[in-house]
Amino acid sequence: MRKVLCAVLALIINGCGSNTKETELVNKPEGKILVVYYSQSGVQNTQTVAQWISEAVGGDIQAIEMVDLYTGSYREVVNRSREDFENNIRPEIKPFEKDMAGYDILFIGSPVWFSTYAPPVATFLATHDFTGKIVIPFCTHGGGGAGNFYDDIRQNTEGASAVESGFTARGSNQIERRIGRGVKSRVSKNDVVVWLNEVFGADTRR
Repeated sequence: MRKVLCAVLALIINGCGSNTKETELVNKPEGKILVVYYSQSGVQNTQTVAQWISEAVGGDIQAIEMVDLYTGSYREVVNRSREDFENNIRPEIKPFEKDMAGYDILFIGSPVWFSTYAPPVATFLATHDFTGKIVIPFCTHGGGGAGNFYDDIRQNTEGASAVESGFTARGSNQIERRIGRGVKSRVSKNDVVVWLNEVFGADTRR
């Protein structure tokens, strides 16, 4: 009886049937890596996934930063970014500290807005050369899924030697952000590492 009680307590403490062991990156990629991302909400969603990727692969990380930030209330941010999207306006972004020419593998991350990447990412894609690079996209969303994100990334990274399967994470919507819930409540770094092992265990040809 005592052994049974101990087993039950272990399940409660460790999570019933869950595997708490940290996943390791088995197939570490060759080449210099840069993780590029845009994150409107800061630490809650896309930035979190970008940091997990950078920690797992040992690559550098670079945020896409707007010169004139989307600020104000949630509604104001949505209205301004929608105006940019609908009018094909590419907002000005700050120059990168990292020289993209020196990287072989490029992760590109964004929240999903209007079924695609955020306008600052459109600026990034339009102003950089992807020739010969392996592109690996990832995105976060508030419940609407990835939409056209991956197709649009593929179409706008002309010259890339490969565009790999991406990682999609459910982040937080407007209400969830107010109570401090973000991507960490739904996915973990382990999920990212599992995906990375799948990506780097596969053929990288387009």
